Amino acid sequence: MIKVEKLESSNMKAVLYEDSPSFSGIVAGECKGHLWVDDTKNPSLAMAYSFAVGDYSILGEPQEESVYKQFYNFLIEDLFPKLREKNEYCFEFSTESIRMQEYMLKMFSDRIIEREDEFFYRKATKIVTKMQISNEYLIAKIDAKFIAQLEQGKYENRKFLEERLLGSWGSYHDFLNKSVAFVALYQKRIVAVIVGTARFHKIIPIDIETEEQHRKKGLASALTKCYVNECVDNQLVAQWNCVDSNVASKKTVQKAGFLFMKKKPYYWFHI
Repeated sequence: MIKVEKLESSNMKAVLYEDSPSFSGIVAGECKGHLWVDDTKNPSLAMAYSFAVGDYSILGEPQEESVYKQFYNFLIEDLFPKLREKNEYCFEFSTESIRMQEYMLKMFSDRIIEREDEFFYRKATKIVTKMQISNEYLIAKIDAKFIAQLEQGKYENRKFLEERLLGSWGSYHDFLNKSVAFVALYQKRIVAVIVGTARFHKIIPIDIETEEQHRKKGLASALTKCYVNECVDNQLVAQWNCVDSNVASKKTVQKAGFLFMKKKPYYWFHI
């Protein structure tokens, strides 16, 4: 496998998936992440790592058995040792094809492989339901003015937002040109965020989090409404992914009226 920054647009078709914008956006060079391919000129297999998602996606469905064997060797001899050097001892992944999923499970059948279902939702229409939050909170859009104030130190808990913006986009400039984000402020502290952490075509997946002491106060729903409506105004579609065990996330996305797309498993095992 060869690590690359970006592929030529004419060579991507076999490793792009419309319903996986977090990773297809990396393949297409729209957002930041790590990317490996089996062949830079005509890839049949790609693996992308998303900082926002926190795991790897394996894209493509190679026809040649040798590609699968080379990929296995890459994981065992290259990637896993590098992860262990960083004190990372768990490999989390999903696949975009049934064939690759079956092959991964077969290749690592000697390991204890854990799994959980991930659910995918989208919304392309505005949220009209009124979302009420306490007057002690303020919802703010992340625009050039807000970022300038952030860099000037106006807001506390800067890292809560900054790591998502820069980890996903590499620069504020790219974020402002391609994505959407809002925060909830408590006095001058950032206590909740919703950020578009990738983009593929017109699809932008959501990363949302609220500090524990400010949860169950309607902030997630209020941020979601602002985010979705901003996306619709800009001819974008919001995508929400959440795992089965994240009950709060599933409640928020259902309350906001997102439409269910699909579910698929993601896996992890000790390396």
